[in-house]
Amino acid sequence: MLFAWLLARRFNGKFLFRLEDTDRTRLVPESVKSMVEDFAWLGFDIDEGPTADDLKKAGYDWEGAKGFPGGPYPYIQSLRVDRYREVAEDLIRGGFAYRCDCTPERLEAQRQEQLASGGTTGYSGYCRSRNVPANVPHVVRFLIPEGQSVTFEDAIRGRIVWDSVILKDMVILKTDGFPTYHLASTVDDHDMRISHVMRGEEWISTTPLHVLMYRALEWEAPVIAHLPAILGSDGKKLSKRHGAAFCKTFREEGYLPDALLNFLLLNGWSPGEGCEQEVFTRREMIANFSLDRVKAAGAVFSFDKLKWMNAVYIRNTPDPELAELVKPFLIESGLKVDDGRLRQIIPHVRERMNASLKDALPFVEFLFVDQVNVSVTDILHQKVTLEQAIRVLSAAADTLRTSPSFDPTAVEEKLRDLPKAFGLPPKAVFMTIRVAVTGRKATPPLFESISILGRERTVERLQAAIASLDGGQT
Repeated sequence: MLFAWLLARRFNGKFLFRLEDTDRTRLVPESVKSMVEDFAWLGFDIDEGPTADDLKKAGYDWEGAKGFPGGPYPYIQSLRVDRYREVAEDLIRGGFAYRCDCTPERLEAQRQEQLASGGTTGYSGYCRSRNVPANVPHVVRFLIPEGQSVTFEDAIRGRIVWDSVILKDMVILKTDGFPTYHLASTVDDHDMRISHVMRGEEWISTTPLHVLMYRALEWEAPVIAHLPAILGSDGKKLSKRHGAAFCKTFREEGYLPDALLNFLLLNGWSPGEGCEQEVFTRREMIANFSLDRVKAAGAVFSFDKLKWMNAVYIRNTPDPELAELVKPFLIESGLKVDDGRLRQIIPHVRERMNASLKDALPFVEFLFVDQVNVSVTDILHQKVTLEQAIRVLSAAADTLRTSPSFDPTAVEEKLRDLPKAFGLPPKAVFMTIRVAVTGRKATPPLFESISILGRERTVERLQAAIASLDGGQT
């Protein structure tokens, strides 16, 4: 999908969204909503696609469904069934297809015979000359000519030749009247004037069927490109067993859409010999993309590389925008987000977000809770005794309570003298204060954190920590 979109944008073409829903046994209506949401999140602008009315007519209706700009056709295959039946009849009349009423039992018995004899499995052609009438339950099969050579030019892999097509007569129209992918996609590509078809390399073996259908219908075939598969660490096609495999998962895990697109681009495309650039803006992706640099071999999906790239995009995102991107994850975790505090803290946590937007959560949550869970064990360590910790926190509370200003510089000036006053290492003193105020040992810069938290909450937390330590003293 990414490569098709890039190609359309690169050459000022049109990018179409077509909903292929003719396999009714595997249809999951909720997945349509997910696809539409994925397109919106990825930022793919659609030139033509199903309108909101089309989606509703086909049974894909949900609150807020907007659909896409329409065009000359319904872009949902279940709304074009009559057209596919019409083409199937044309193929039958031309002698390129025939009706077949073989039962599942007959087909299975035929398969077992083929296996027993060591032959190639597939339909035997039993109904080729039987002239099955249209008024009985049947499928329509495309007649694969025996011994015919098929050649086509793959835009990525070059010329592919089949001296003899091993496919058996494949079903193109099912008993329920719905087409298979092969018929529907061929008809749609022709009707919608598709110039380039990009699909996974697993479809190469059935390409002869498409070529033969184009010949039979006397239609000009589009440019076909079979894209390399994205592989898991085991060398097999990426799937759910390898971890995240769907846009929704990456979105929910805090990945940025441009980072994901950039990563996927480099998984199957090369910027050219001598070019070491890895991070591309969306405009650069479009300007540099071409099919001749798409790789023929699949690449392993590296989650570590994706995390690295996502961190790069996070660091390059302006503070106000990054705050808005992080906010939903904070709300989802149950925090009461104050927009002002979030905008202030974001510049101090972006470098700590090493993989995902979710990485911000542990560093900023202290700002959006009424109180923090302070561990006495974390406050106390080998450099600070319980009594010293109480005195440090008391002095910090008194100093900050009376400070005329509460910006980071003023906070630092007020607290910098405490280590010397108590004869303790600065690191020990400030770690004691840090844990008391934020509940954590690792946080954004301490003085900025205190300033953003505010005088009242800071003093309250210092006093709460003192109370906890006093309780440990009794």
